[in-house]
Amino acid sequence: MRRQLLYTLGLGLSFFSVFAQNPSSLLAKAEASAIQQSAYSRIKMKAERPRYTRDMELRSWNMGNAYSLVQIVSPERDAGMVYMKADKSLMTYSPRTGKIMKLPSSMLMQGWMGTDAQFDNILGAASLSQDFTHSYQGKKTVNGQECHLIRCVPKPATPVAHDHVDAYLSVQNDTWVRLVFFDKKGTVSQQMDALRFKRFDGVLMPDEIRFTAKDGNQTTTLTILEWRKRPDLKPSWFSESTMKNMDSL
Repeated sequence: MRRQLLYTLGLGLSFFSVFAQNPSSLLAKAEASAIQQSAYSRIKMKAERPRYTRDMELRSWNMGNAYSLVQIVSPERDAGMVYMKADKSLMTYSPRTGKIMKLPSSMLMQGWMGTDAQFDNILGAASLSQDFTHSYQGKKTVNGQECHLIRCVPKPATPVAHDHVDAYLSVQNDTWVRLVFFDKKGTVSQQMDALRFKRFDGVLMPDEIRFTAKDGNQTTTLTILEWRKRPDLKPSWFSESTMKNMDSL
């Protein structure tokens, strides 16, 4: 759900009264400005555990929430691995075997490559504005910022494992500050915090995001190294042929 990850959710303070009555319009506007755009990015990830640290670098192409392709650049043992979501199909390619394997959609809810990010954080699955219903919960202070709190409940047909998502949106800036994911028991299963913001290709978005799981005992930090719009991307680009010929990109 959350595709390469839900960049820029927010609303200006002058629109507070409208926002409080119709949070769905805010989410739709925010996704239209960033998430729904076709883009290319380079990403660094660091997973920190009590006994080890895992570093990764990725290249990513996406076209809204429906089409995403991610290639692992490092570490060397995983370099070249490709993951792709094309509409409702999820698949992976290993350059060592030269084979493409189709994956079940349930994989989107699982941890990705030993990090605290899930497959749907990296590849995108659902849209908060389109696939959830929304209710305004008031104001909260998060990470030193005054935020609007929107509770997002998945619609019956939305393929996610979460019971609901709490989205904290900055009052002053057009950005999201925190996303908290709850399981069916009402327990926090994952939390995403925007730690830093930067403007890429004219779009303001978090460029450093922390994923927290296991009661805060382990974290993964995602840093955006590069992000740029790619309006030339088409659905046909996200194909098995592209997966097998990433070295030419």
